Amino acid sequence: MYKSLRLTIFLFVIGFFSCKKDKPVEPIPTNTTANYTLFNTSNTPLQSNSINRIFKDATNNIWVASNKGFYKYNGSAWQIYDSSAFAFPSNVFNTIKQDNNGNMWIGSNNGLLKYDGTSFTTYNMSNSGLPSNKIRSILIAPNNDVWIGTFSGGGLAKFNGTIWTTYTPFNSGLPNNSVASIAVAADGTIWLGTATGVSHFDGGTNWVNYTIANSGLPNNSIYSIVIDSMNVKWIGTNAGLCKFDGSTWTTYNSSNSGLPLNLVRPIVCFQSYKKWIGTEGAGVSLFDNSSWTNINSSNSNIPDNNIKTIAIDASGKKWIGTANAGIVVIP
Repeated sequence: MYKSLRLTIFLFVIGFFSCKKDKPVEPIPTNTTANYTLFNTSNTPLQSNSINRIFKDATNNIWVASNKGFYKYNGSAWQIYDSSAFAFPSNVFNTIKQDNNGNMWIGSNNGLLKYDGTSFTTYNMSNSGLPSNKIRSILIAPNNDVWIGTFSGGGLAKFNGTIWTTYTPFNSGLPNNSVASIAVAADGTIWLGTATGVSHFDGGTNWVNYTIANSGLPNNSIYSIVIDSMNVKWIGTNAGLCKFDGSTWTTYNSSNSGLPLNLVRPIVCFQSYKKWIGTEGAGVSLFDNSSWTNINSSNSNIPDNNIKTIAIDASGKKWIGTANAGIVVIP
């Protein structure tokens, strides 16, 4: 009897521990069309399925920058902004952000637009201190300074509403004139992703540049850089996802992790420890610092595996912009 009782207790304990589950990963709806919403040129006023940037503003409107105009979606209706209705210098828009006063800043292939909700102001090389008309990235700093990353030789610009300041390899420690991504840390310093590595700028005169030669970066072509709530930098490269906590560099790639492809493009931090990662050819991944969940056109309703932008709205929905097939929204 006692042997039987001991055996029962042993089996109960084994069963208890075997039922313990790891930290739950956010559920990903796959192999279903019911949980996805698709927006493209067939079912919306979008004039291009090539989506360059998606941005959620302070009132949860979704703004979309595309190769043919930019758009505002309020949850039920789309507003079109393009060169046929407005005197825009270009119809190709690469990025969009909102400042602390509610103004929208939109970067195009031929200048920078400021939209106050009523009228547009255009900034270009002819009428301002903008060093290049080709705008790649925008950051709004906590003090409302507008930082602008350019390509085609322009470098980095800062606009405080009155004065323009330009940073290039010739007058500063900026390592390269192509600035793909800009992030601000909790201490107010600026982190830049460039074509030749990562640059850290204190806003004054001090620059620290990181490359494959002096750091744990796996590649010098930087497409994205974001900073999470723990001040950890997450960097998208052509050789995987790189994490820098201030002292240690960690690389996640398709060989040593669940990352499906090394061509990492957009990164979004979500709920403190989760990262949504877009790739150029293998869809999107959710990484919770231990587990990976990959979704793509083979196991879900995502229409294109070339991911260019990701935004998360107030309800937690993921807005994913693709290179060729419009937008997919995942709850």
